[in-house]
Amino acid sequence: MGHYELMMETHAKRQLDVDVLIAGGGVAGAAAAAALSPLGLKILIVEPKSSHGRRLAGELIHPPGIDALKQLGLLDEDCTIGAEIRGFTIFPFDADNEHEDYVSLPYSEVEGLNHGGMAIEHQVLKDHLLERVKDFPRVDVLMGCRVSQILPSDQKNTYQAVVTDDSGETLINARLIIGADGPMSQVRKLTGISHETHRYSGMLGVEVDDTHLPTPGFGNIFLNPLGISYAYSVTKGRARVMFEILRGDDSKESVREHLKFFPRAFREDIEKAMAQEKPLAAANYRIVPKSAVHGNVALLGDARGCCHPLTASGITTAVKDAINLRDALIDTQFDVQQALRRYAISAGRVQLTRRTLSEELREAFLSHTNEAKLLNQCIFSYWRNNPKGRAHSLALLSTLDSSIVSMGIQFLMVVLQAFRLLPAQFRDGNLGHWCLSLVKLAYKSLTIPQTAFQHWLRERHALAD
Repeated sequence: MGHYELMMETHAKRQLDVDVLIAGGGVAGAAAAAALSPLGLKILIVEPKSSHGRRLAGELIHPPGIDALKQLGLLDEDCTIGAEIRGFTIFPFDADNEHEDYVSLPYSEVEGLNHGGMAIEHQVLKDHLLERVKDFPRVDVLMGCRVSQILPSDQKNTYQAVVTDDSGETLINARLIIGADGPMSQVRKLTGISHETHRYSGMLGVEVDDTHLPTPGFGNIFLNPLGISYAYSVTKGRARVMFEILRGDDSKESVREHLKFFPRAFREDIEKAMAQEKPLAAANYRIVPKSAVHGNVALLGDARGCCHPLTASGITTAVKDAINLRDALIDTQFDVQQALRRYAISAGRVQLTRRTLSEELREAFLSHTNEAKLLNQCIFSYWRNNPKGRAHSLALLSTLDSSIVSMGIQFLMVVLQAFRLLPAQFRDGNLGHWCLSLVKLAYKSLTIPQTAFQHWLRERHALAD
């Protein structure tokens, strides 16, 4: 089918040739444009939403993500649009605990993380990155536009896109089409890339005064049977607080129960803020596409897959996706088909580890099975008694280490903490549950290397195609 026939079929009145079309002007889209601009490519970003308005989305950026954004020229060394994050503090659930038994995971304990991360209010971050990338050579941004169709081109295994705005349709001929349009990616849908979707829960978030933030400069994570709550500074004097609302729970009642486990002064600040403004809302999904690439189409960021926000790694992995795609294009001298195969492998490794880690942590923190309770105890025992263990865990959480093999080793090291807990289990009369739970956790520890091997086989097959 030729271009003329396509234009007649789509009623497109205009036609435009670019090297790269990027659908989505968020973190992933801006990072992709910044990464590819130095290659001398003509890049068009289309962003359907206005630059105004707020929504609850990724705000935490681990140090590797900060380094990558600076490398791409999107953040300055003295960036002041957010707040520094020096690590994470986890408050385990204990109805009788007065918040003194928390565990801190500071970035400073991790070799290779020489500075902190950042938290930046999502819309502020998006606006900043999009404004910066507009000044990059050969990068154009069209606001109020969306990709409405993905159509086969007259070249084998490649596609064209139709972009729609208020004035009509434009047919875009691009050597590379990038879907950076979020977890509900329209590009993914239009390209025909199938995916698995699981909705975990909802999320309510509000901004409050950060004077009584329990551990300033850290991401505060509160665990309780109703879900996971988060609190961290996003700018000077202000903090974001988010409450997970499990499926079927009443949101107002759930928030009230969450707040029972917060320190009194901070709880009062939150209650005051929630009485004055309507909380922002979002949903927590696990989305696993069948593939990250198809023809000359590549998915980046949440469009390529997302998981529970417990690891706070969404922004960091989106920026890493952009750099991995750039490197693949350089290594293959812009052989798009071969480059996208390499990108799919590198991005797949990061996503597999990130997804597996978030699933295991969420299971340990929220499940009520005996093995999950034992795993929870093992995790905190590991963090409290092993500084190197804390460092290894944070290296995985921050994506500094993206190896599923490393994650499997760490999982086994955590499970071995069960023997440290044995005297207490014996004293409390839980020896039977302990034995059965340990067997189940030991079996699970074997499934992680099995998953890694299966993933390796798929990589070999992809490279051979």
